[in-house]
Amino acid sequence: MNYTWIISGVWLVFFLYWGISARNVKETARAEPTLSRAIHLALFAGAFLLVGPDAFSFGLLGARFWPDGAAFIGVIVLIIGIAFAIWARYHLGQYWSGTITIKEGHKLIRTGPYGLVRHPIYTGIVVGMLGTAIATGEVRGLIALLLVIVAYIRKIGIEEGFLKAQFGDAYARYIHEVKALIPFIL
Repeated sequence: MNYTWIISGVWLVFFLYWGISARNVKETARAEPTLSRAIHLALFAGAFLLVGPDAFSFGLLGARFWPDGAAFIGVIVLIIGIAFAIWARYHLGQYWSGTITIKEGHKLIRTGPYGLVRHPIYTGIVVGMLGTAIATGEVRGLIALLLVIVAYIRKIGIEEGFLKAQFGDAYARYIHEVKALIPFIL
């Protein structure tokens, strides 16, 4: 069975939710530089171009690493990842931004998914891309996953600098108590 429409639909729901919910956020007090945001978006766009409709399904990029008949496992992983990211985005509420920012009156959120990992939106998106890679079953999906991981590791480094500057010892305790991306591990 070809899961392309389901995969596309799950990501479409994600992006629609992101766009709609972005309208109800607090004013920005401090933001990352434009070039930094552009680098993140370029990595992210490259990942989605790779896993888009079979345009890059040739040569080594199209080589299979996962059996086609087990693609449903990837779809399930994708749905779990995106659901986790949406839960985290909803829980963060008015303090969310696609760009690394500190909002006016910013508060450190440590509840809900933020009690499991410090960057649950990133965790959910990485898991979603892992599911997409598995569902695609081709090397291009693994390269897309690698691009997303690189984008978020880079972004975490910048974001944690902002949060340490804003919340000081409270954020240092949070780092000590809660892992960044994978509960109890990383």
